[in-house]
Amino acid sequence: MRPTVRSRRLGSRLGHYRQRSGLSGTELAARIGIHQATWSKIETGKAKPSPRVLDRIVAELAIPADAVAQLDELRRKAEEPGWWQDYGDILSEAVQLLIELEADASWIRTYEGHLVPGLLQTRDYAERVITAAAPHIRVSDVDRYLELRMRRQKRLAEGLRLTAFLGEAAVHQQVGGPDTLRDQLRHITRVTEEHDVTVRVVPFTADAHAALGDSFVIIQWPDESDPQAVYVDGVTSWTVHERDGVIRSYLHAIASVQSQALSPRDSLDLIRHVIKELP
Repeated sequence: MRPTVRSRRLGSRLGHYRQRSGLSGTELAARIGIHQATWSKIETGKAKPSPRVLDRIVAELAIPADAVAQLDELRRKAEEPGWWQDYGDILSEAVQLLIELEADASWIRTYEGHLVPGLLQTRDYAERVITAAAPHIRVSDVDRYLELRMRRQKRLAEGLRLTAFLGEAAVHQQVGGPDTLRDQLRHITRVTEEHDVTVRVVPFTADAHAALGDSFVIIQWPDESDPQAVYVDGVTSWTVHERDGVIRSYLHAIASVQSQALSPRDSLDLIRHVIKELP
C-alpha cells in the first residue's frame, strides 16, 4: 500500500496514543495479536488496520470515544481515490501530494515572495504562470492544468481557511500584462470578502525575515492532535516535512513574515492602490 496523507495521519495518531500509553510498538503488537512489523507499517501509513484490529487498538490504548469515529473515518478513506487522480497522467508526484494534503485541511498558511499562490490565481494569471514554467507543454495539457487549479480552489468555498502572505513583488509583477494583473488583484479583494481568506503583503520597505528567498505552505488539519505538514516547492525539487523540529522552523519563519507584513486592511489598500496605478 502506498502511504497516503490519510493513512499517515491515521498511523501518526495511533502512534501518539501508543506513546501516551507508555507501550512500545512490540508490546502493543503482542497485546492486539499482530506482528510487530505489521504495527510498524500501520504507524508509518504503509498499512491500515482492519476494523477488528482497530477495535483492539482502541480498547488496549483506551482511546476516547469521541476520537474513535474520526480514526475509523481515516481508516475507511485511506485508500479512496481522490478526484485529482483523474489528472494523474499530467500531475507530478509533488503536485499530487500537495493536493492530497489540501483535501482535508482546515487551515493553510502560505508564503510566496514573487507570485500569487495557486489557490488565489485567476485562470488567465495561472495560464501565464504555467506556460512560462513549461514552455513546451501541449495546449491540451495546459487546459487540464488550468481546470485542475480552478478545481483546487473550490476548497475555499467549502470552508477552508487560507492565510496568504505575499511579497510586494507579487502585487506589482505584471504576469500576463497589466490587464491580467488588474483582474488578478481584483480577484484577491473579492475572495477575501467572500471566503475565510486573509491576504497580507510584505512591503518592499520591510526588514529581513526568516523566509527570504523561500516559499512554502503550512497545512493544518481539523483535529489539533494531527501533525502539521510543510510543503516546500522549488524549481528543481520539492519536499514535504512532517517532523516536529522542521515544522517548528517553518512556524518560526511564518511568524517572522507576519511580523513584517502589513495588516490585512493595509494590504488590501495597497492592492487597490496598485490596481488604480496600472495602465
